[in-house]
Amino acid sequence: MNLLSLLTLLLSTPTPAVHTEDISHCFVVNEMVKSEEHRYFVDAISKCSREYDTVYVMVSFLDAMGGHLDDGVWAVYWCRPGRRETHQFGIPPRAVGFTRVVLRKITIDPTDALR
Repeated sequence: MNLLSLLTLLLSTPTPAVHTEDISHCFVVNEMVKSEEHRYFVDAISKCSREYDTVYVMVSFLDAMGGHLDDGVWAVYWCRPGRRETHQFGIPPRAVGFTRVVLRKITIDPTDALR
């Protein structure tokens, strides 16, 4: 096979489409619950097909009536496929008295997460 034939073969072979996954669908937060007055427990799992350096989870803290107290962000570093995450995090000062933690957004964009 000569060089021209080889180049023709390589250029005519279709390249596979790059698969991009939505991190908000493949990184699953199973549970976020108040564990102490100033802390909350998190249980999450990565069902993503690839590894991510950092996954940011943005949350809101609500009072008993559903009123918004404050927002927060927690991060998972070196997020691998199938990895389960269980952590406890402290709350922001304005979230004292919270009864619920709710998921706002999951992203891999630090600019978006840390606004």
